[in-house]
Amino acid sequence: MSKSIVVGYDGTAGGHHALDEALRVAKEIGGDIVITYAYDKILSGGELADLDAVVKERGNAILTEAEGLVAAAGLTSRTEFVEGRPAEVLVAVADACDARFIVIGSYGERPLKGAIVGSTPYKLIHLAERPVIVVRIPD
Repeated sequence: MSKSIVVGYDGTAGGHHALDEALRVAKEIGGDIVITYAYDKILSGGELADLDAVVKERGNAILTEAEGLVAAAGLTSRTEFVEGRPAEVLVAVADACDARFIVIGSYGERPLKGAIVGSTPYKLIHLAERPVIVVRIPD
């Protein structure tokens, strides 16, 4: 198993907390960080194609920001912009690089809400075959 750490990052407070935790873990065990931005594409065509272009542009800017934060911490990273459902994308990226951990932020949904609504952390812990670190966002 590699020492790579896959982190779900979307530029939100949850993403920042997850990246901070991934940096902390990477400093302790070594290895690189795979910063992953997942976008569940809506149907394409017309105005939706314009939306996709904007999301891709924004996603790439967010990934560039995260790369800078990792570099400032003295660690190495690579980025992945993948179309698909976030939990499934994170599992696929982690499997592809045989990651040691997957790290994701959470706003602390109640378990029942997570099960019904289908929060990404809830789905991720059920799909992943490797450890998942869920970082709770302070209230």
